[in-house]
Amino acid sequence: NGQGKSTLVKTIARDLQAIAGEVTEGKGLNIGYFAQQELDVLRPQDTPLEHMTRLAKEAIAAGRSNVPGREQELRNFLGTFNFGGEMVKQAVGTMSGGEKARLVLCMLVWQRPNLLLMDEPTNHLDLATREALGVALNEFEGTVMLVSHDRALLRSVCDEFWLVSKGGIGPFDGDLDDYQRYLLDEAKRVREEAAAAHKQRGS
Repeated sequence: NGQGKSTLVKTIARDLQAIAGEVTEGKGLNIGYFAQQELDVLRPQDTPLEHMTRLAKEAIAAGRSNVPGREQELRNFLGTFNFGGEMVKQAVGTMSGGEKARLVLCMLVWQRPNLLLMDEPTNHLDLATREALGVALNEFEGTVMLVSHDRALLRSVCDEFWLVSKGGIGPFDGDLDDYQRYLLDEAKRVREEAAAAHKQRGS
């Protein structure tokens, strides 16, 4: 914690300006960004169907024709995220944190990004929804950058791991078990350095 993982994701998502260097984006990049604070985009008085309808109108106004926009299509899409029946007409303000997170994920995936940035996406999600998210991410045809402490999700989704530490970032050569050993070795090294410094001050 506190090493800059969320800052990195926010910079790529264009929510933060890079403090140095340059950010080069590929042609046709379409970013989808999910973080817990994204729940703030929801309007408590509106329903899931109203949220999706508004998204569809914005997409049409922007000239995007590759997304489903008719009401039945929107209902069907909401159904894939377990918003079925009367739930599509339920005010979002009456929903649980997990249901709100699920709606934001639904809205995000509907926009068909080719790069998904996800910062702790499983917070507030129940086990079934976490598993469904893992399946959806594995079926996603674009690139996923995932920040998470959910080891089950990381094991099921990630092809490679990157280490954000000491103001830098680079590929981590290993899996989650190797990372656990790395953390233990780092903690041991820090303790030994602190003990040596204390001993030197006392001599």
